[in-house]
Amino acid sequence: MGPPLRRIVVLCVSAALLLAFRQLSAPNALPSPTFTSSTTIEHPVQWKNAPLRYPVPSMIALPKGKPQRMAKVQHDFGVETEHTKAERLRRQGAVRDAFLHSWQGYKKHAWLQDEVTPVSGGYKNDFGQRGATLVDALDTLVIMGLNEEFEHALKAIKRIDFTTAGAHKVNVFETTIRYLGGLLSAYDLSSAKHHILLDRATQLGDMLYAAFDTPNRMPVTRWNWEKCVT
Repeated sequence: MGPPLRRIVVLCVSAALLLAFRQLSAPNALPSPTFTSSTTIEHPVQWKNAPLRYPVPSMIALPKGKPQRMAKVQHDFGVETEHTKAERLRRQGAVRDAFLHSWQGYKKHAWLQDEVTPVSGGYKNDFGQRGATLVDALDTLVIMGLNEEFEHALKAIKRIDFTTAGAHKVNVFETTIRYLGGLLSAYDLSSAKHHILLDRATQLGDMLYAAFDTPNRMPVTRWNWEKCVT
């Protein structure tokens, strides 16, 4: 076996061993969703008490009373035949199976992490290390009627600290749509029964509000949240 071929074999074996090691790693070895990138913050931050540099002189009060009924925007599909019903259920089942395949992969390889890397069986934390996939999928679990998986996810939500982040800089847009949107939509779709979702959304909302503490009240897109605390 010549040197070039030997080098290729060694690289292939090393890659296979690395992949096997990642797949055999215990879930408990994954990074904690309470890890903070700050070396000075040890406890959950009380963002409500954080002083504002640019306070708003006046704010419009929220409306009171019974909300107005919104106009219907859904399409009216009409009467469903047995054939169209069977086709609908078949398509729904295919979508549900695809989702469950991805969800189980996430649970196995990247639970409470931001993303799973399906080829290597690892994970990535590009959104603050707060279980972005888990939070983002909450409303989908409700819509698909996956009640056991939803209850399992709710227990995991209690382990996440939404008053801090595992990265020095937070992407405000992604944090708003993935985390805040995921928590609030799941709270609404589950008939407001799970107050843990609203509590965590409030924690995160209080934190994100500090990103809007700018002279023109436009948010910092890549926000160094630690500077607002220290």
